[in-house]
Amino acid sequence: MKKVLLPPSRLGVMGSGQLGRMFAQEAIRMGYKVSVYSPERNSPASLAGAEEIVAPYEDETTLLNFLKSVEALTFEFENVPGGELNFISKYAKENSLPVFPSPDCIRIAQHRIREKNQFAQLGLPTVPFFPITNKSEASHAAETCKFPAVLKTSSFGYDGKGQTKFKTREEFRAWVGSLGQGPLDLILEEWFEFDKEASVILARDQDGRMLSFPPSENIHKNHILDLTIHPGNFSEKLTKEMVRAAETLAEGINYIGVFGLEFFIKGEKVVLNEFAPRPHNSGHFSQNSADISQFELQLRTLTGLPFPNKIHSQPSSMKNILGQNYLPGSQAWEKYLSDPRYTLHLYGKTDPRQDRKMGHWNYVGEHPEKAFD
Repeated sequence: MKKVLLPPSRLGVMGSGQLGRMFAQEAIRMGYKVSVYSPERNSPASLAGAEEIVAPYEDETTLLNFLKSVEALTFEFENVPGGELNFISKYAKENSLPVFPSPDCIRIAQHRIREKNQFAQLGLPTVPFFPITNKSEASHAAETCKFPAVLKTSSFGYDGKGQTKFKTREEFRAWVGSLGQGPLDLILEEWFEFDKEASVILARDQDGRMLSFPPSENIHKNHILDLTIHPGNFSEKLTKEMVRAAETLAEGINYIGVFGLEFFIKGEKVVLNEFAPRPHNSGHFSQNSADISQFELQLRTLTGLPFPNKIHSQPSSMKNILGQNYLPGSQAWEKYLSDPRYTLHLYGKTDPRQDRKMGHWNYVGEHPEKAFD
């Protein structure tokens, strides 16, 4: 029988960035207490009222005390070291601590080879891919893969980091020739010349019930999400296919929580790109255009609170504010702030570095695709 946690229960979050901040805002609004764990001091989540535990993820003494202090645990960040995921998993089993999503789901998402193999095992379409864990596998991929192709690190890659595009087989052969005989942790993926990128935000509760938002269209600049348009302009066939893929994945790995699943689309063909085992940047529209946000859904899956019967969302768009666009007092900001269709969400970060996510705008209204022209 599932355990329902009610306020003022203390909820734990691994990670303390903007996703932890927005989860804390929802949880605190509903009467919960929140503690976050990360190496970062004065984090976005702590500035929104979460108790901040500052220590390396590998500090198992502090991590143990943190786990003892909370009544349930979730994640806003998937790159928790594997040893600490094992530590959390062992503690949770021995002490009946609810941890959603499970460490097993986090392990899948944090490693591209495991992720792609899981997609394939569930019969979900992906681009052809080639695990590269040694020079021999790299040599095999050089002769088997179609080019152009993208070489990616299997772990710790985000926003386009850790990726190299090879336009020709000869370029890749030359790279393989430069390798030594040591172990590798890479994946080569055939290039997919997509027309659009899309994502589905799905929530699955402890009883296996699922709710999802209609797929959104995502536009990236320099590998970083720039604009999300919700709902995306997709055929009924594509819409059903993407939602079905998200549901298949959630059931196939027994996922409990909220995730974002990304897709590439070419014509009426859709392939899975990757999934994030947490609320997703492309789901921020839900804060203002839906009757329940992805963060409240994350809260409900964690605490066992019931889902609504349905979720409704209005046409909307989300625009990321990166460090170079963090321009309070600019003409654009004044325009948006004077228009009630726009809502500003800032993350409490003080250093507006190039490409650092400082916040986002949400727009709700007609023609969301033109809201930030």
